[in-house]
Amino acid sequence: MNKLVSCVEQHIRSVPAINHVVVAYSGGVDSHVLLHICAQLRPQLKDITFQAVYIDHGLHENSSRWSAHCKQVALKLDIEYISQKVFAKDINGDGPEQAARLARYKALSKYIDKQTLLLTAQHQDDQAETLLLQLLRGSGVKGLSSMPLLSKFEGGYLLRPFLDCSKQSISDYAATHTLSWVEDPSNLDVSYDRNFLRQSVIPLIKQRWPAFSKTTSRSAAHCAEASTILTDLASTLLQDALVDKLELSLLVTLNDETQRLVIRQWLADHKIRMPSEKVLEEIQRLVVQPLVKSACIKLGDQQLRLFDACFFIVTQEIEAFPFIDWIGNKVMLPACMGDLSFIEVTGAGIDKELWESSRISIRCRQGGESLKVAGRLGHKKLKKLLYENKIFPWVRNIIPLIYLDGQLVAVADLWVDENYLVMEGEKGYLPQWNHPDLRIQ
Repeated sequence: MNKLVSCVEQHIRSVPAINHVVVAYSGGVDSHVLLHICAQLRPQLKDITFQAVYIDHGLHENSSRWSAHCKQVALKLDIEYISQKVFAKDINGDGPEQAARLARYKALSKYIDKQTLLLTAQHQDDQAETLLLQLLRGSGVKGLSSMPLLSKFEGGYLLRPFLDCSKQSISDYAATHTLSWVEDPSNLDVSYDRNFLRQSVIPLIKQRWPAFSKTTSRSAAHCAEASTILTDLASTLLQDALVDKLELSLLVTLNDETQRLVIRQWLADHKIRMPSEKVLEEIQRLVVQPLVKSACIKLGDQQLRLFDACFFIVTQEIEAFPFIDWIGNKVMLPACMGDLSFIEVTGAGIDKELWESSRISIRCRQGGESLKVAGRLGHKKLKKLLYENKIFPWVRNIIPLIYLDGQLVAVADLWVDENYLVMEGEKGYLPQWNHPDLRIQ
């Protein structure tokens, strides 16, 4: 049996509980060889179904023709074929290559579940290119680990069975089986970083060091091993930390290097894109500045918030709403703020008769509000109540305030003004705030 065929079979069999394989099929020689091998393996892997998925980025005028070619190849191999169009937009400013990659994997994720294995055709030479790109970006050991052979992906797994195989072995297989594949002219465009390395840099390096791809693949494996050890160490240090927050007390006992390791791991656990060294230094400065009680650091579309000597990840910033009339039993609030309703109780809550005879409205905090809290002397400023109860500063301005005929009577379901409470034995309405997607303290 051909070495490539044996390699693919061995790797597929190594993944447990798999009954479906999706091949990321671009029409190029590498993915064509991979698809052809999968077709040959069906008699040996009778319990597994195979499917080819072509991702059309729409970046080239011939992309629809390439899709037709891929469909014809899949039909000839008797493998189910799907073509999926995507729009690769460079949102993060990483360039068109990364944007296309993210769009491609997002599209492929729709076809993956816990019993599905996604196969991609990256090989040893691709690994060498990836390591060089990461090196030129100043990546650490995690980045220099480059591409793993097997990784979790959308509940299932992503496998790169050719990762230890040379480009030449793939080309030899294609020639032996007289395969016909698509040649994407953009692969020759050296304005793309990867193409520049592939076309201009690596061939020159190989003239001096012919085993370049093999040795750099070994270096990537060493970095992956080191990264795993560091991840385990960081996870051990984080094991006593709460999932949703990182306490400064945990960080101040560590040296600078270990602090950075733990912070990176905590951000990774929250699927936050790794910050630059400059941003990481800014985060570390907050750890050692006890006078700083609150702070906000942008992390892409998200925020790192410091409050009460803890770091929190805030995934969305919600704008305060101006005014909402409360009609009926329940009122829906904007964004992820949930809803307000009320229940009827005896001897507690807002006077039922007063409620039913008044115009009820909901507003956000404007500043200067106060109310008389039961059991406390005098009126208390809402600002102080929110502070005392450690309500997150970033949600204080969106806490729904309940007004009857323009008078503040309750702050969500947190406090009711004593002046509007029912007497013992009388019927009252008790506000209920349901906000499962919004944490306030």
